[in-house]
Amino acid sequence: MNNRMISATLCMLLLGAATPASSQSLSALPLRNPRQIPDGYISVQSGISFSIPITDDNDERQRQDTMKSFYRIAASNCAMLLDTIADECQISNLSSNTDVTNIDARGPKLAVRGQITMTVKLKPAALPAK
Repeated sequence: MNNRMISATLCMLLLGAATPASSQSLSALPLRNPRQIPDGYISVQSGISFSIPITDDNDERQRQDTMKSFYRIAASNCAMLLDTIADECQISNLSSNTDVTNIDARGPKLAVRGQITMTVKLKPAALPAK
């Protein structure tokens, strides 16, 4: 009987301690999304894909040079937007991958694919009419 009483008391204590914790819902917490776009800005995405033939035995050096080219292209996207439709531009996300392919049997090629996301404030002339 004494063991049952201890077990029942322990169970009640555990359930009582869990009740306040379970009453806090996630919907009451403030949203903290670091990628949330500020008011007055839009998100612009651009896909980049290219391949180059592998010409020498130093694959790693060629891969690094190709990735540098990819990052230069990605960085130039903001410059193009600033020249055309944007007052402000910032890269907010960038992803890339590389593989060696030989699809057409003309020799191996280094393929680079990636996605760039930019947060952009449009120039007044580029804003949509309300």
